[in-house]
Amino acid sequence: MSATCGILPHASGDGPGNMALDDALLDAVAGDPSMGWFRTYDWTVPTLSLGYFQRWAVVQADPRWQSVPVVRRPTGGGAIWHDRELTYALVVPGDHPLVRPSAALYRTVHAAIADLLCSRGLAAGRRGPSPAGEQEPNRPVLCFTDRDPEDIVACGRKVVGSAQRRRSGAVLQHGSLLLERSPMTPELPGISDLAPLSKDVAFWAGLLRERVPEAAGFRGAAQDVPEHVRRRAGDLEAAVYRDPGWTGRR
Repeated sequence: MSATCGILPHASGDGPGNMALDDALLDAVAGDPSMGWFRTYDWTVPTLSLGYFQRWAVVQADPRWQSVPVVRRPTGGGAIWHDRELTYALVVPGDHPLVRPSAALYRTVHAAIADLLCSRGLAAGRRGPSPAGEQEPNRPVLCFTDRDPEDIVACGRKVVGSAQRRRSGAVLQHGSLLLERSPMTPELPGISDLAPLSKDVAFWAGLLRERVPEAAGFRGAAQDVPEHVRRRAGDLEAAVYRDPGWTGRR
């Protein structure tokens, strides 16, 4: 029998609130591996999220990011400008068959999203490894200008990127689907810029909530955020994600 995955309603939040809830869900699954969690969300205020290991000074060197809301993610990878996009988060227990190797979960989730895009007329798929010698020695600041083999690309442009964090065996994977070009990042087209596709967040959120948990081998069950997870998220939001010391820690 498939494991259960709690599927939360689509929600909107600011950067600290969004990151705190993802982190709290990871805590919950690390402590109780009996089920996973999946959610989709958007951002009430356009926000730059930094990867866990990114250098604050390098990001701030670009004038674009000197006066925008910024939050540091619990996951690695490059910075993402969260505007006109959809974010998803999937948390799986440590005994889930896709937790090792890490690429297995990326490929499964990304394949499900790519299939959705293909079914609606946008040819999309895994980037795959770059030819020898083509990889840049220094990775770019923005995730969507990077070239990871697990990216989803369409028309040669990256449209989905994801990152992971492990804790006591459990894995949080969250990522971004670009829906439309943002005025702040005109170099990054969204799916609706590449094909006549919807740019409605609710439309794509519904499709991802339906397809991604199933693709990962879960039996989906609609649920609200448990009270103990909500409390933990509130604590993390106040103590970590709203703390300037956390955001500028590197």
